[in-house]
Amino acid sequence: MEASYTWHPGAHCLNPRWPLTPALLPDELFSSWLVRTAHAHGCTLDVLTGATVADPKAWHHDVDRGVSELQIAGLSRQAGIPPQALSASTLLPTAQGLHRLAWLHRSSVWPWLLVAGCRNAAHAGGLQCCPACISTCPPHYQIQARLAWHTCCVTHYIQLIDRCSSCYAALQPALLKPTVTLDHCHQCLSTLHGAPFPEVDPGALAFQVYADQAFGRTAFFGKVELTFSDWMFVSRIMVSMIQGFLRHPSTSAKAFCHSMGLEGVDKLQRSTLGLPFEYLSCAERSGLLGVVWAIMQAGPERFLLAAAEASLPLSSLPLPRRSAPLILSELSTALTKHTPHQCPQHANDPGLHKAGDVLRSWVRLQRRIRRDGIP
Repeated sequence: MEASYTWHPGAHCLNPRWPLTPALLPDELFSSWLVRTAHAHGCTLDVLTGATVADPKAWHHDVDRGVSELQIAGLSRQAGIPPQALSASTLLPTAQGLHRLAWLHRSSVWPWLLVAGCRNAAHAGGLQCCPACISTCPPHYQIQARLAWHTCCVTHYIQLIDRCSSCYAALQPALLKPTVTLDHCHQCLSTLHGAPFPEVDPGALAFQVYADQAFGRTAFFGKVELTFSDWMFVSRIMVSMIQGFLRHPSTSAKAFCHSMGLEGVDKLQRSTLGLPFEYLSCAERSGLLGVVWAIMQAGPERFLLAAAEASLPLSSLPLPRRSAPLILSELSTALTKHTPHQCPQHANDPGLHKAGDVLRSWVRLQRRIRRDGIP
């Protein structure tokens, strides 16, 4: 019989000191359980955690990326849930299956994990959910709410949402009042299950299902077998490559996409701010993943052939400075190396800014206003 969970089985409370503590549901996100626990006792998150740690504002950072062992132990004693179960509900075990732990500690953005953008209790990025699944009892958010390769609901075959359809506020359950369940928007109190159901990109859905099934195992780049972490590493490089094509649609990039049969690239919209993949909305990530799935299915031989025919420059493949899978070095051999050159010096006033820079600053300011709730 197939397990009813993917990331962790959940846990029941055993002799909790907090009498109304809810059980940790299968695959539930740590912050979701924390908010439900506070609401069950009729208090805010700061009040609840203030009874566990000396500084309640210590929980205003991204707690889903992991909390200290001392904080986990304090919560475990109060809630009656084993510390191992609480730690499993954070993003740290998933991140360890994707990356090297030492590298994660010195990185502000974890590849393949959505950025929350914390500032005090407010977040610039919202949790994502299925507008149909969120109405289940009790309403809660799962670990999939923070996985960047998750853009679809495999149960209802609809696209996930990360903002309220009524006021476009980022979904932040930690800001909800204790009398409101997690299937509501904290800003306008609209129910999330009334949101429209966007269509699913078949390629993005296939990528999501394949990545979930291959987690902790081996995966195939065409016919080449890779570890799961290497497969996701290569996929993330391909995402950055397609984003580069959208920013700079050169002749060689168009020829490469045509040779690879990537017709979906023409339908993708360039991100206004040029943000990394982990900052993008579900719709933007879905389109990119659909294209990347076609590349990963085609394999390295097809990539090398198409890159050579299109004279794709080496700069198109954003190779990392740190150690990378060997397959990426093999792919770079087919790319054209151009002689480095310096940009001509312009006599313009260095104090002037380009129109694109001003637009990006303006949109960034709008994101901060929405996050901080400034009218």
